[in-house]
Amino acid sequence: MFWKYFLFEAKLLLRNRKNLFLGILLVLFFPIFFFYYSDNEVETIESEKRKEQAMIKATFDSFPMSQEESPEGAEIHENYLEQSSLVNYQLYYLAFVGLDETNEEYIENGLRLNELRLHAHELDNMGIPPQYIIPEEEILQSNAFLQYALENQIQLEPDPFVATDYLIHALSILSGLFFLLFIMISGSEILLYEEKHQTVMKGFPLSFMNRIHAKVIIHFLYMLVFMTVGLIAGGHIAAREAGFGNLSYPVMIFMNNEYVTIPAFQYYIYILLAIALIATVLYYTVALINSLSKNAYATVLIALVIFYIPDLSLMIGWNTAWLHPIKSIDISGVLSGDVAVQFGNVQIDYWYALGWLAVFALMIIGALKLIQWRSYKVKPQSVGGHSSPTDC
Repeated sequence: MFWKYFLFEAKLLLRNRKNLFLGILLVLFFPIFFFYYSDNEVETIESEKRKEQAMIKATFDSFPMSQEESPEGAEIHENYLEQSSLVNYQLYYLAFVGLDETNEEYIENGLRLNELRLHAHELDNMGIPPQYIIPEEEILQSNAFLQYALENQIQLEPDPFVATDYLIHALSILSGLFFLLFIMISGSEILLYEEKHQTVMKGFPLSFMNRIHAKVIIHFLYMLVFMTVGLIAGGHIAAREAGFGNLSYPVMIFMNNEYVTIPAFQYYIYILLAIALIATVLYYTVALINSLSKNAYATVLIALVIFYIPDLSLMIGWNTAWLHPIKSIDISGVLSGDVAVQFGNVQIDYWYALGWLAVFALMIIGALKLIQWRSYKVKPQSVGGHSSPTDC
């Protein structure tokens, strides 16, 4: 019975023009994003160092002379003098040696520079204007990358437009709000469509939950096919234009309250697994909201409100930890550490997100089962006859 219902629903979905249009948009996203991404000017290591050089110079120009008389102020001044010397040396290294040669000396200077910057944070950057202070999370990311580079002798500045690097950026842009909207709009009538367009399957002897499971699986596979095609298309174009890249090149993520580096192929596994789990949770969420609201537009709106509740709470000063799991949907922000920094919660990392997504899936399925049970209890009283769970 389940298989017959599954095939019938699959045929209906394949004929749904709205979902076909959304699927084509998902496929086109990856090639279009590559041409947009490749047209942008990417900051090089040299341009980054020149910017740091200018910031340090501006720091000295604005540093209060009175601060140098105190021990803390004098220490900050000496700290920034050494930072200036290291940045100037790195620029000299880039100009006359280049990153194609051995990078060990450049990396060791970078690690010392980060050490000084972290120490300046410990001193509260006394007398330094806020706009010239490099955030601590950026320093920690740089430190983790340089340590990995020193241990593995990797190229410090690969081509940013190669397929492996481009796809990481594409998946990061795709996840979060964009992916939430795609899933909610594509599945907004996951239960309502059957009510509006009744078919011979209306009286099919299949339980309420089995119907939902079938619909979620079909929508998930439908999304997976289009996303796979889009990834292949975008990756092929990027590889043809700039090369394939290196699957072992390190990517920085936030894990266990620190920034760590993992190979690019591991990052793909992490984010694609999370996207699959997020899609499953969102499709079941659509089914739950459909069961309660009976309105496709309300389904999308309610999902958006839920997604932004933690951000709105933070804006009004209610940074409540029990709302943070909702941001697990923004998996790229979780992996980069941006969500943890935004909400000041170092527990928000990849495994935290996956754990909560699994909990959400179980909670939503439980709520749907409760709706099924209530419908089974109420229906005999309202009709005056007998019913079975398969009628729900």
